[in-house]
Amino acid sequence: MDRIYLFLIRNDVWIYIVSVLFLFWYLTELVRAVRTLRRAMFNLERETATAARNHALSFVLFFSAVIAIVFYVNRNIAPNLPEQLLIPETPTPDVFATPLSSPTPFGTAVAEGEGIFAPVLAPTATLPAQPGLEVTAVLTGTVSAETGEAAGTPTPIADCIPELMISEPLNGSVLFQRVTIRGTANTGDLHQYSIEMNGPQTVGAWAPITQEPVAQPIVNGDLAQADLSQWAVGPYQMRLRALNATGGELGACTIEIILDN
Repeated sequence: MDRIYLFLIRNDVWIYIVSVLFLFWYLTELVRAVRTLRRAMFNLERETATAARNHALSFVLFFSAVIAIVFYVNRNIAPNLPEQLLIPETPTPDVFATPLSSPTPFGTAVAEGEGIFAPVLAPTATLPAQPGLEVTAVLTGTVSAETGEAAGTPTPIADCIPELMISEPLNGSVLFQRVTIRGTANTGDLHQYSIEMNGPQTVGAWAPITQEPVAQPIVNGDLAQADLSQWAVGPYQMRLRALNATGGELGACTIEIILDN
């Protein structure tokens, strides 16, 4: 539903112009058909004129309804939509097309002359605790040559990154019943991800949407589909968690959404 609202809001001028032009055309056809029907003397003429009148009248009503709907959305719905929803979405970077400078230890480097990718772990800064901000952890330390898994002391991160992000729904979106979650989970070939929600339905606990962790990588694609029609309405947090092969958490991307009927 949010996509329909955004389409109508962003294209309202063109919709008005096209609708008015067609409305003028079919009003002209309606007047012409009514005049023909008044002058008709034979049954065949009356049937033809009646059909033309009904056809023109149906399109007059249709384009009038389109204009009314666009006006209603701009006047009553647009002011109540979250500001984040009205801001044009930033294009998702293509991790395969351009090199990324990752702010987190998720990344790989290739030694010159070798064809094997090895995870490179860089030191990360510990973020100060902030009220109301959920902090998850990524691992720093050494890498096992056999398993490719990181081991060491967890260092907290708080923000979404290009390798771990939810691109749809947008932060602050209003969701209705069934929802498709899109984004990127590309922290490592041996890693997995899960999606969880926290809100009125879960009574303050994190409840998984995906029944079990899903294998990575997913790059700018469908992460999960969920039927939320039975969930209580209200504000929720949704997070995408990256997990290693043993189920340990590597990091998380959290957004805010609102469920509605």
